[in-house]
Parts: sequence; C-alpha cells; structure tokens
Amino acid sequence: MPDCLFSTMTVPLLPSIVTAIVVALTMTAVPAAGEFELTILHTNDIHARFEETNVYSSIPCSASDIANNKCYGGYARLVTASREARQTYNNTLFLDAGDQYQGTIWFYYFGDVVTPIFVNLLQYDAMAIGNHDFDRGVEYLLPFLTKVTAPVVNANINATLEPELNQVLKKSVIKEVGDQKIGIIGYTTEETPALSSPGPNLKFGDVLEAVRKEVEVLTSQGINKIIALGHAGYSVDKVIATIPGVDVVVGGHSHSFLYNSSNLADRPSIEIPEGDYPTVVEQSDGGRGLVVQDYAFGKLRSLRPLDNATLEMLRPWKEQVMKRSQEVIGRTLVNLEGFSTICRIQECNLGNLITDGMVYGNRKSSEQDPDEWTDVTIAFTNSGGIRDTILRGNVTINNVLNVMPFQNTIDAITIKGKYLQAALEHSVSRYSPCSQTGDLFGGFLQVSGLRVKYDLSQPVGQRVVSVQALCNDCLVPRYFPLKAEKVYKVILPSFVRTGGDGYTMFRDNALTTDLYNMLDSEVFINFIRETSPITQGIEGRINIRGGPQRLPYGLSLDITLQRSHFRWASTVTVA
Repeated sequence: MPDCLFSTMTVPLLPSIVTAIVVALTMTAVPAAGEFELTILHTNDIHARFEETNVYSSIPCSASDIANNKCYGGYARLVTASREARQTYNNTLFLDAGDQYQGTIWFYYFGDVVTPIFVNLLQYDAMAIGNHDFDRGVEYLLPFLTKVTAPVVNANINATLEPELNQVLKKSVIKEVGDQKIGIIGYTTEETPALSSPGPNLKFGDVLEAVRKEVEVLTSQGINKIIALGHAGYSVDKVIATIPGVDVVVGGHSHSFLYNSSNLADRPSIEIPEGDYPTVVEQSDGGRGLVVQDYAFGKLRSLRPLDNATLEMLRPWKEQVMKRSQEVIGRTLVNLEGFSTICRIQECNLGNLITDGMVYGNRKSSEQDPDEWTDVTIAFTNSGGIRDTILRGNVTINNVLNVMPFQNTIDAITIKGKYLQAALEHSVSRYSPCSQTGDLFGGFLQVSGLRVKYDLSQPVGQRVVSVQALCNDCLVPRYFPLKAEKVYKVILPSFVRTGGDGYTMFRDNALTTDLYNMLDSEVFINFIRETSPITQGIEGRINIRGGPQRLPYGLSLDITLQRSHFRWASTVTVA
C-alpha cells in the first residue's frame, strides 16, 4: 500500500517516452529499449499547511494522532519524500500546480515571508500560480514569486500592466532531463477575477487557447514532450489533455483525489476518488494525454519520516504564530454564546455572527453582479463547529481559534431549494434538548439569510413548517418563501459541504462548487476587525415549536451552570 494518496504508474505516451507519474514510491517499471522514463513528482493546493495535520488536513496533529501514526503532510515530511524520490529515480521533475497561499493562520501572519523559504526546500523544477495566490493582490504575490528559485509558468495571464509580474512569468520553460528536453506550459483558471483579488491590471485569457498556442511554439522548436502545469480544475484539465502534443496535465484547483484502483478499501485515506490516476484522455490525432492531481494540502502519510532540519526551521515561526494569537482584534459589548447546550438546540447569537461573517466575507472578496446587491445571502454552519463562548470585552485571535479550532475552509455551492429544505430537516432529525451535552447533535445548523420554523411534534423528515430566504437580486432586501426548484447560492464550511455530520445532500446535489480556501477563522477575524464593536443578538432566524425557551441572563456564565439559562417546555417558540 502506498504511503500517500497515490500509487506509481508507468504509461507509454509516445514511442520515445514513458512517463512514471510518482507520488508514492512503491514500484517502477524497467523502460523498454529506446524509451525514456520520466518520473513526475507533483503537488497542488498545499494552502499553507506548513505543519503536519490530522486526517482532515485541518488542525495540527495531536499527541494522540502522533502516537497512532495518523499525521499527514507538512513541509518536513515533503522534504523527506522529495529527497528520497530524487535518490531513487534517475529522471525526475518536481512540479507544483498552484495555491501555495491561503489556508492557515501561518499564511494570515507570514504568508509572503515564510512561504518561499519552505517552498525552496522542495526544489521544484517549475511552478504554476493558483487563484488563491492572488487573494491579497499582486503586491503580496510578487515577493513570493521573486524569492522562489523555481521558474513560474503561465500562458494565459496578460500582465503587461503589471511589469514586475510580467517579468517573472514565463509562458513555458524547457527543462533538460537526462538527454531529453521537456516543455512545461503554465495556466491559471480564467475565473480568478471572480474568485480572488488579482486587481484590474491582469487579464485572464482562455486557458485552452493559451495552452494550444504555446504547444505550437514548443513543437516549432522541436520539443515533442510537453507537460501542461496549471490550476483550473479536473474538468478543465481533462479538456486540456485532448490537445494534440500535450503528454501530461499536472493540475490543481478542484482538490481532486484520483486513484487507480476500484477497491476503495485499499485507498490510503478518507477521500473518495473522482477518477483514475492517471486519467487517460484520447486525442484527435490518436495520441493520449494523462491527467493527474495530488488531491491537496501535501497530504502524505506518516510512514515518511519528518526531516529534522526542516522541523528546526519551522520551530521559531511556530512560536511566533502562537504568540501573535494573543492579538486583540476587536471588542464585543455582549456575551457571544457558544455553549453546546445553547447552539446545538436553538438559534445562538455566536452562530448568527459567524454565519453573517461568512456572507460578509464573500461579499468583500468575490466579484459581484451589478444587478444584485450581493451574490449570496445564505450561510450555514454546524453548531458542533462552535467550541467556545466569547465574553463581553476584548476579542483576541486566540478567542476566535478557541471558538473554531478545526480550520475548515469556507466554500460556496449552488443548489436547489428542495435540498436546502432537506438539510434543514436533517438539522432537527436528532433533536433532543434534554440530552446531556455529549449527546446533543453537532449538526444542528446555525443560519444567515433564512427564517426557519420547525415543529418537533411532527415525524422526523416532516418537521420543517416553513422556510423563508433573503433575496439577493432585489432592490429592497426582504424574505420570500424558499422554492423547491429555484437554485440558491450558499456559503458553508468545507466539513459540511463534503457531507460532514450527515449532510450528504450538499455533497451529492451541488450544481457548482467554489473552493474559496479561506479559513473560517480568518473570515471571522476579518469580520470582527471591520464590524467591531459587536452587538449581535437573537433575531428569530430559527423558531422551534416544542423546543427550549430562553430565560433572561442570570449573573453567572459558568459552563457548569449552562442549563440555568433555560427552562424546558413542551410547546414554546424561541424568539
């Protein structure tokens, strides 16, 4: 069984080339006479996972995870794996398909400074740019691009109006491996202006046309081995692979787990395969193109040891991250309730604030339709992701990290209203307000942009009485009944989007998905900074017949007295 997400494959592409696409180093084939074997090591969407993490690539590895060999990724492990690969194989290329930026508190503090230091340890041969690499604009990306030692390739960005960036980017590079010349063409999703903040001076052209033109340039120079390296998603990668002359597409953006076995029991982790590794695509001239991705986050199993020198380099940065978490980011004039015995059974003001922050963050960071006051009004978060209360007074980054320690990313989907109603039914499917804290359902949803009425006297699956949704394309924002066949855009944590807490309706029925890769904690931190002082209250977003009624606050907020804030009633409406 391989020690990371993918196994080794050797596939003949042209009479003169055999490509061994390697992530887990378990085997290799002996090339036939006259064939050239190329081993491609590749990463994508690392998203600032400097330290090893848990199986979900979210929080740093715990002592329990370490003891049970359940830690993944991190630069110290990637350094070991890449070094061993180069020692094992003669002809290697190490490529990165973009989105080194964004995703953890490390990036929040030190992104443009610390990222090139550790990226250079991996000694990439070429790199592409991802949409999230533009999240803080060109001025924040340039220090990274000028410090990395690998060439940065992109064929579809017109950076004429950004001369410093234009000087760094190359449409393609030619690398000599063994006695062969390999052309590498870069590309970045043309949706970047809508997904990130590249600014007005960059023009993102058609990816397919840009790659096709650069293939012609390289072939005119006698290059007959070409890799397309970029960040546009698995579906686009498969189309790029149809272009004659493209041998391999090394992609990213969609976080696609590709796996070359039908036996899911053998897969190295929890991800569900989207296709084969490599995915083989037929070309019009009879050739074949291969498509690969490395899922995301540098997810490599703990069978690969950590490099001690890299760990030493990480240590002072980690200490600074911990120290800076004490920074004051704002002030709340009210207590923000995050107790399980509140947020898992009814609307809570911290849940309101978190989901409002998700909508606010989207409006600030995404391109908006001029005919709409916002493109998203609806947000969900699972109450099990709310882990602490913030008392009135100063709010620190550490307060936020205690509330939301799981480091989910904030994603957006489009989905029909009937599936939103199904999600709300699931939210109260295990409703039991008189249970002990540990039995309360963490999947109970806190909401923004919705008004929901439940009747707990009804059978499970029939408890939603009514749902109203805030319009996004109206001149005066107001609520209208949820329509079963209408398509809504929704913001939610990655955990919920991928089916966590049983929300498979989001995973299985999303029509489109945008991976913002902004940490939920970072979005919330920015929201508090920009809207402080906080006065969030209870607004009647969730009304429950047969649930608990809130009492006015007593003097104590001791966690051991949480239940003193309620009285239980058989039929009440939570206002």
